[in-house]
Amino acid sequence: MTRVPHLVATPGVQLAEKHRRSTTPLKVLRDGAFMGDEFVHDPGLWGVAQAATPNDLAVRFADNLSSAGNASFLAVTSHRVGVLVETAHLESEQPEPAPGVAPESRGFSLFGAAKSAVRSVASRGGDEPANPVTSAVEAPMSAIREIAPAAMGRSGKPVRFLRFWFTDGSALSVKHPKPGQLAETIRLNLR
Repeated sequence: MTRVPHLVATPGVQLAEKHRRSTTPLKVLRDGAFMGDEFVHDPGLWGVAQAATPNDLAVRFADNLSSAGNASFLAVTSHRVGVLVETAHLESEQPEPAPGVAPESRGFSLFGAAKSAVRSVASRGGDEPANPVTSAVEAPMSAIREIAPAAMGRSGKPVRFLRFWFTDGSALSVKHPKPGQLAETIRLNLR
């Protein structure tokens, strides 16, 4: 089943009202008058999620990317992939863990170590980052089966995507001008 625009299925980040923007798909998409994957030619479309259930990773990533819009970006490290959101755009910052909770029981997040380093530098008189980010959703690299370029849409003028195939069978495809080059860069950095 194809749903355009993406309807958020799982709780995602909430942007402050002044930062909320959404692109409206073209009327032909809203009316469902498209064939196959022609919907990818809509200028407001940033990506495509394909999944069997709303709990699949591709949907969780799409929900957060859709909820946060231009305030979000997809980050890939050698250990994780995640959706990061500019903290200043959030409705309210995520609460910090209780002070009495041991650090080892707090778990690991994509930028937990980076936040600790920033706090450490700031406590020694260094500058805090001008634009801190919050991790909205993340998954270990072991949850990704493949990262590869994909072309979708009309064969005469396909739209290029970088596709993340997750081990749960879902896929997230994000528009990118040079997906082949980016997929190769990621692959080389994961060695």
